Amino acid sequence: MLALLEGNPRRPDYDPAKLQQLRRHFEDVYQQLSDFTSPANERVDSDILVFQVPGGMLSNFRNQLAEQGMADKFDEVVREIPVVREALGWIPLVTPTSQIVGTQAMMNVKFGRWKMICQPAQDIALGKYGKAPGPINPEILAQVEKQAGRQAITERPADLLDPGLEGYRKQCADKGLPTDDETAVLYAMFPQQIEDLIKGIPAAEPKPAKAKPVAPTPEPAASPTPSNAAVTSRQQMVLTINGQRHEVCVEKLEG
Repeated sequence: MLALLEGNPRRPDYDPAKLQQLRRHFEDVYQQLSDFTSPANERVDSDILVFQVPGGMLSNFRNQLAEQGMADKFDEVVREIPVVREALGWIPLVTPTSQIVGTQAMMNVKFGRWKMICQPAQDIALGKYGKAPGPINPEILAQVEKQAGRQAITERPADLLDPGLEGYRKQCADKGLPTDDETAVLYAMFPQQIEDLIKGIPAAEPKPAKAKPVAPTPEPAASPTPSNAAVTSRQQMVLTINGQRHEVCVEKLEG
C-alpha cells in the first residue's frame, strides 16, 4: 500500500525499517502459533466470488470436514454450496444459514445429492426461516414435505406462534420482578441473569482451577553444598520461561 500511494498526499508516513522489524517479529509469532493456523485458509482464491462462502465459515468448515474424515473433499463440498443455495431459494449465507447450507453440501457429497436432507435445511425449504429470495426447488420441496409430513409455510412464520410476552410478564410477576415490556423481554432472553441483576444478587465467582499434579522428576544434579548446611525442605515447581516448560526442584538449606 505504501508503494501504491507513493507521491500521494494521503500516503501514511511509516518507517520501512521498523516495518521490517515488525515483520520479522510476527513471522516468529506465526511459527509459534503454527498449530492454530492453516496455510490453506490463507491463500487467495478467486473462486470465492462464485461460491460466496464467508471467510469465517471457511476455517471452521475445514476443521469440521477433517473431523468427518473428509478433509480431501473440501473443494468438492465448496463447489456443492451454490447447488444447495439455488435449491433452497438462494438463501443468504449468514449465520445460521451459512452453516446449514455448508452442512447440507457436505451431506450431498458424502451420501449423494439430496439422499439425506438435514433438519435445518428442511426448515429452510418449509419456510420456517421466512420467505427465501428465490423459489425453492419443487422436487426438493416435495421431498421435504413428504419426509417432514407437513406442508410448507406460506405465511409469516411468527404468526403461527402463540403470543409469549404476557406469559413472560406473568413469570416476572411470580418472581417479584417488574412486569414492564423491557424487563419481560430481557427475562425471555436471560432469565437467571436479569433476576440476579434486579434483585442485586452478586454473580458467583469462578472457582479456581485445581492445580494439576506434577509428575515426579529425577532429582537434579546437586550443586556443591556447604558441609555444615542441611536440606530442611524440598519443593517441586513448574516454571514457564519464554514459552518453554521447566520442572525444577527448590531446596531450603539451613546451617
